[in-house]
Amino acid sequence: MAKLITSKAPNLPMAPGGYSPQFQEQLNNALRLYFSQVDNINQSVTKAVNAGGVSADFDYIDFNQLALFDDQTARLGWNSVDETLNLGMAYGVTQQIGQETYARVENNTGVTIPNGTVVGFAGVGAGGTLRVAPYLANGTQSSLYILGVMTHDLPDSQDRGYCTVWGSVRTLDTSAFSVGDILYASPAVAGGLTNVKPTAPNNVVVVAACLVSDATDGVIFVRPTITQMKYYGVFAKTVDTTPAASNTAYPITFDLTRISNGVVIGGTASRLIVPESGLYQFVATLQFISGSAADKNIWVWYRANGTDIPSSARIVTVSTNNAYTPIALNEAVSLAAGGYVELMYAADSTNVRIDAVPATAFAPASPAVVIEVTQVQL
Repeated sequence: MAKLITSKAPNLPMAPGGYSPQFQEQLNNALRLYFSQVDNINQSVTKAVNAGGVSADFDYIDFNQLALFDDQTARLGWNSVDETLNLGMAYGVTQQIGQETYARVENNTGVTIPNGTVVGFAGVGAGGTLRVAPYLANGTQSSLYILGVMTHDLPDSQDRGYCTVWGSVRTLDTSAFSVGDILYASPAVAGGLTNVKPTAPNNVVVVAACLVSDATDGVIFVRPTITQMKYYGVFAKTVDTTPAASNTAYPITFDLTRISNGVVIGGTASRLIVPESGLYQFVATLQFISGSAADKNIWVWYRANGTDIPSSARIVTVSTNNAYTPIALNEAVSLAAGGYVELMYAADSTNVRIDAVPATAFAPASPAVVIEVTQVQL
């Protein structure tokens, strides 16, 4: 380790009342020695740098708390307003050390990503660099992809820039918000912020709070609160269904998606497919109608990935002619990503049907079957 050694400068001689050649020579000697010491120090530092680096042993470093300096890349100085050190970085970014945290990111979207844009993970670039793109919270992408907010304009130049994942982002247009507003990732504008909490099926991701409301000098404090989005869906069968044969299992098909976030009807019309692994609650209601007064038994149960779920069946007996008989059954099912569940039924008579009733002047339509799917555990 190269150690920086300093010497005390010699005392300058006292000047006599009049001009003295002897005094002048003493003064010249003292100055020669002083500057010789400065030169020796500079030469030592230069040799250490040329040898591969310079370091010095210090107990501490004091920064001038009243210094006025311009921020520039690689410059470090005291920020008397935020009472921390300013570190000048690329793109004109100044980090308030200890009060801001950045992710080093890359843009390959084809356009510049502006300062203040909410961005999400969009892949990996050369050398393992995070790639980002403006995030749209409309439910098409998992909330887990949210990263933070750009703290400067980042062109599509393959250069790496800075995304604030915790701390202040400045010089924004926050005039649409009030001081103290909680800001969410926008479901309508890619990369935008909104102070209106989104509703399903949009993502609800708290990103920041508004500190200064201004058209040009607005400030937000970024602190993304990211939770994994849960998936759900509500589906219905809107037409009648009659068993073709008695004591035979049939899957119930669905023809209406009332609302869905990730869970879909797929493969066949009877399969409800989940996008991610987890524990899902299935709640189904069915209504039957009898074609005669004789007793008829009906079984309803769940099947997961083509296999009947043990102890999931419910049985109802219908007998009153043309009377409606409802049945409901709940089941919690653990599924892997891409797994599916079917609702099955069978009857000991064909003189019965799952019945759909059209809307009347005073009531909406009554589907033959409604099933709700909700992810209850990730």
